Amino acid sequence: MSRHRTVSELVWPTDPLDTDLPVAWARGVAVQVLGWSWQAYDELARDIATVDLTQPLEQLERNLTELHFYRIQRLWAKDTDGFCSVQPGHEMPELLSRSSAAAKPPAYDLGFVHTEQPLWKWPIEAKLLPGPAALAEYLKDVRGKFETGIAAPVVGEGGMIGYLLKGKHELVLDNLAKELAQELAVLSEFSTRPHRISQHVRAGKPTLRLHHMIMVMASN
Repeated sequence: MSRHRTVSELVWPTDPLDTDLPVAWARGVAVQVLGWSWQAYDELARDIATVDLTQPLEQLERNLTELHFYRIQRLWAKDTDGFCSVQPGHEMPELLSRSSAAAKPPAYDLGFVHTEQPLWKWPIEAKLLPGPAALAEYLKDVRGKFETGIAAPVVGEGGMIGYLLKGKHELVLDNLAKELAQELAVLSEFSTRPHRISQHVRAGKPTLRLHHMIMVMASN
């Protein structure tokens, strides 16, 4: 089946000769969107502090992500009065990475879209981490979505959230560095957070700067 263009691609086409623009935008708003993500986590962790997340619970990953988004949305509205170069979104489709006209496009758990250019999306994927070594699903998104260019195809920037249910965040970051075979960098604005950065070269796509945010959901 042939693939036609979307409304967004017709009205707001990306310029194949100026691939630096979306990359510069994503880099420019990174600290802002990551700050909202961390502040919203602080609120969420306080709100659910009395809940034992290691007990059998249905739809835990989806529920945590949804609750996290509501707090991001509230912080964004408070800080910007609704006027900003980015808007937060939940389960946000990446139309640029759709495989065919009929296929459902991949979607981000959380994300931020450029207010004037809806094809520029700053994506965040979220995964449950039952413990520091339980990284299989997390790495599946890193390798299967971000490194392939399915995620962040034009902006070259994105985030991974690991909701850690048990164990130390330091061990998660150490294990991630080993799995990704690189030293994870610190971003100065979040140096006191369990927040690190990895770099990935992608064929035919912008180089990726990926933020790893380990959000502890229980006292250890």
